[in-house]
Formats: sequence, C-alpha cells, structure tokens
Amino acid sequence: MKLIGKSGLNTALEACYLTFAAPTPSIIEGCPCCISNRGVDVLLTTPLRELTGQQLWKYVSGAFLTIGGEEDFRYFLPRIFDISVHDPANANHPEIVIGKLQLSNWRKWPKTEQSVIEEFLNVWFDWAMANDLAEIEEGWLGTDTESVLCGAARAGIPLRSWLARLEAPFALPVLSDLKKRFPGELSAFWEDAPSGLAELSAFLNQSKN
Repeated sequence: MKLIGKSGLNTALEACYLTFAAPTPSIIEGCPCCISNRGVDVLLTTPLRELTGQQLWKYVSGAFLTIGGEEDFRYFLPRIFDISVHDPANANHPEIVIGKLQLSNWRKWPKTEQSVIEEFLNVWFDWAMANDLAEIEEGWLGTDTESVLCGAARAGIPLRSWLARLEAPFALPVLSDLKKRFPGELSAFWEDAPSGLAELSAFLNQSKN
C-alpha cells in the first residue's frame, strides 16, 4: 500500500475547483447581529484562489449556523479544502471543515459532486497519515489522521475503509497511538459523532496490531 503524494493531492483539489466552479455569490446571508463581523465583503470581492485561511476562518466556523447557505458554501468549498491541507495553521480544524458537509445537505447534491468530495477526502486521509508518520522523525506523532476521521464521522461518512488502512504495517505507529489515547485523549469533537466513535471503538478493540 502506498500513500498518495502531493501531486495526487493537488489533482484531487483541482477536480474540486473544476466541479464546483461558479460565479462569485452576489450575497451571503446571515444573522444580522453576526454577519458584520464575518468579513463577508472581502469574501465577495477577492478571487477565490486568493482567499486566505484567516479571511475564511469566521465564515467556516459560522457556516449554516449564523451565516451562509448551500450556494456560497459550494462556491467556497474547494478553497476551504485547499487551505485545510496546504495551510493548516490558518485553517479551521478538519473536524469542523469536514463536519460542515453534514449541515450542507451534500448527500442530495449531484452524484458527480459527491464523488469528487469523496475522492478528495480519501486523498486527504492519506495525506494526513503521511504527515503524522513524517513527524515521527522529529520525535513525536501528530493527530492529523484522527482529525480527518473525526470530521468524516461528524459528516456521517462510514469509516470502515479508512480504518482498514490503519492495519497496514507502515501505519502501525498511527494505530498504536490511537489505541493509546482512546477514549479519554481523543478529539472532543467525537462527542458530536457517537456512531463514528462506536465504529472506531469496535475497530480498535478487534484490531490485531
């Protein structure tokens, strides 16, 4: 088994940009008392690929709660994904980003759009695992893999195929770390995904590694 590299990641991202290409929304609706603090003007006047993580931060955190709807979320989604993998220090947590899909009604979007998202998330998972494993050389192990898993669980996506990848020999450090931290030291966002947490628990209990 081989993890997808940066070229594969960029290919999946470009597919998202192409699939969701659309004119800039004319307006972003939101709670009157909150929208003035969300930087909406900048989002509507800056070219999509030039938007920064800081500019999108408040929009993503409030999406479908105090600001935004399906149309603008679909428009921003490729850039949100892009920043999440290429500039994670200035992005919302993967648990939040991926979890927003559940609020976006994405399972009623065209099948082609769902497939592009699924493919990107598959690549993102591999990318996260590669990042975690690379950090071992620096003396510690990251938690990017868990964050993507948790985000997917919050979005209602079954984890089975991704969890199976953790049984590959090279992924042993990530799997061992999950077992060590389960359940008390995992991301607090798992509280919003009880079904996913149960799936993770069953996997960890039966895993041979």
